[in-house]
Amino acid sequence: MSYTIVVRVIDATNNNSNFTLAEKTVWHYANGGRWSNTDSIQTLTMGGSGTSGGLRFMCGTGEEFLVVLGIHNYKRWCDIDVNLAPGDTGMKIHPEYYTDGTPQNKLLWDQLSEIEKTSAKGTKVNVKYVQEAADGKSFVVHITIA
Repeated sequence: MSYTIVVRVIDATNNNSNFTLAEKTVWHYANGGRWSNTDSIQTLTMGGSGTSGGLRFMCGTGEEFLVVLGIHNYKRWCDIDVNLAPGDTGMKIHPEYYTDGTPQNKLLWDQLSEIEKTSAKGTKVNVKYVQEAADGKSFVVHITIA
């Protein structure tokens, strides 16, 4: 049973911060998954429930954030980490979502369809599942940076 999450990134920042995609990660469970892209659309294809993918963004001012999207117990979920410390990469943070007792692990169980966080520098990041197929296996997500 594979799952697909199609991601559109909307950079609505008015300070020309120009966030760019710096890293893609995939948690290896349920046969893992892979990221692909067509133009500005990122697509995460996962082998089954219990896995996820991360996208780390950064801009010229050094500001970074990580968005993690996935399927847990056959239901979609998402989170944002807007205040990454120096050296925090997706590869470092992503496993924390699968470590019992961490704040990140709680988000798998919350199974949010939308989340918004504001960084210490005032950048707002919103992640929203805007479409879900009737079979619950295909999704469209918008990441809005403002």
